[in-house]
Amino acid sequence: MTNDVTYEQISASLGSLLLLWAAIERTARDEVARIHGGCVPKSAYGIAAVLNAWEAAVIATRPEAPLRALLASTLRTELQEPLSIRNGVCHGLVGISSAYDEQPAALMWEINKRKRSITWQELQATFSWLSKVPFAMSMISDTTTERAGSRMTDNAENREWWLTEFGLDLHKLNLGTT
Repeated sequence: MTNDVTYEQISASLGSLLLLWAAIERTARDEVARIHGGCVPKSAYGIAAVLNAWEAAVIATRPEAPLRALLASTLRTELQEPLSIRNGVCHGLVGISSAYDEQPAALMWEINKRKRSITWQELQATFSWLSKVPFAMSMISDTTTERAGSRMTDNAENREWWLTEFGLDLHKLNLGTT
């Protein structure tokens, strides 16, 4: 389907991107508010700021839980490029092209005189991962999950699970406990 993606399909991908990011931002805001007694701090204005506030809140809430902190930081880092794509198309969209000849369908944007683009195929892979992020954020934020058999126990099996389920590669880092 690479060479027959229509203008309508690539245009519709903008809506999918916005809906996925709305769900991620809503989850982050809900978790930050829960941790802060029902209020989102004024410093958490904007999507990047609320993601940073979520990461900081997770780390501060359970400093004795290094896997939870590592997961929050890793997820926040992994979200940066998709966030750049979201910001690019939201604030600097300059073109939408359907597939033609050997050229794939794509969205093009320019921010700070830097031109970028993403193909429909790349968007589909990004969407697949982004759709899992709200659930991952909720799991990482949930401090009631630290018990025997929990995915918050730092061991090789759980690190492999986080990689398989959410693409969060924790294997290269030292295991805290096994």
